[in-house]
Amino acid sequence: MKGHVYKRGESWTFVVDIGRDSSGKRIQKSKGGFKRKKDAETALRKILTEIDENKYIESSKEVFSSFITDWFYNHYKNRLRVTTASSREYMVSSHFIKNNPFADKPLNTITSLDIDSFLNQKLEQGLSTNYIRKMHQLLYQAFNQAIKWKKLSVNPVQDSDPPSVVKRDINIWSYSEIHIFLNECKNDRNYIVFLLAIYTGMRRGEILGLKWSDLDFNKKVIHVSRSLSYIPNGGYVITNLKTRSSNRKIPITEEVINELVKVKKQQEELKNKLGEAFGNNDLVVCTEFGHVQDPRNILRTMKRYIKLSNDTPIRFHDIRHTHASILISSGVDIVKIADRLGHSNPKTTFETYAHLLPHVYNDVAEAFENELKKNQ
Repeated sequence: MKGHVYKRGESWTFVVDIGRDSSGKRIQKSKGGFKRKKDAETALRKILTEIDENKYIESSKEVFSSFITDWFYNHYKNRLRVTTASSREYMVSSHFIKNNPFADKPLNTITSLDIDSFLNQKLEQGLSTNYIRKMHQLLYQAFNQAIKWKKLSVNPVQDSDPPSVVKRDINIWSYSEIHIFLNECKNDRNYIVFLLAIYTGMRRGEILGLKWSDLDFNKKVIHVSRSLSYIPNGGYVITNLKTRSSNRKIPITEEVINELVKVKKQQEELKNKLGEAFGNNDLVVCTEFGHVQDPRNILRTMKRYIKLSNDTPIRFHDIRHTHASILISSGVDIVKIADRLGHSNPKTTFETYAHLLPHVYNDVAEAFENELKKNQ
């Protein structure tokens, strides 16, 4: 007999054969605590159906911290880019293993409520909604793998509810603020960083990872294909960009080229002066000895010149927003702007800068009426 129900004290229990172990010994599963015989019989029939259809999975009693460690280091980590693996490793160790109320719970006892409580806890700790959603995504992937490995039959993350992304306000500079800032830092050795950011909309890491071999002065184009990234315990490294859309060609003006030529000439002079002491890294932006420039120094420099120029305090990334806003106000097609910024989808560009497009909405009514009248 595959299974049966019996009364145990004041409640009902079922017992069912779920197969045999490697030695051929019968394996049984039992569950009690049912108040009614009918409920125990219903639960038994469900398991018997799953066994008959070869869908039954004996949920693992392995604790979460043990599972997530095994999954991350032996399965997931080696499939990621170095920089992504590093940030995810920090997430696993600092949030999934430490400071996690269900870290020591068996996998088969973790519920959607546990997941939601965990996410809310992180929200109360002040973590960004974007980062919490990345946690949610990583947990979903981990539990999904547990299902594939026959450790679970249901993914508890499936029905959990991550917080919506709270978008930060975009601050941009006016035309006069741009000119004042550039004039203020004109003689600084990192002037080229700010000029490139304003004139191309490139990300900070992309600018600091730029090499002379990425520039085509004849065609007036910058090939964006790498970025400077930080890896804990590994320092700053130059890595390839994550997505195909991030790898792009950005047309530049003669003014930008002239400034780049000046920088190249200054570097050549330093090379001749320092000889082998100057690092042969081919970097457009570098230290006095040719090594990668610490991004924090760029931020400190930017903050100092913002104060000197009395400009609106903005983040470095807001320079990218400033570049995009100028293109939008100039009437440049949103698809071209998306391509220049390296967005994978113009929809992202539109959603980010929709508030800068009031003319699109203001002209709709008249455009419709004029078109209709033309075709009376």
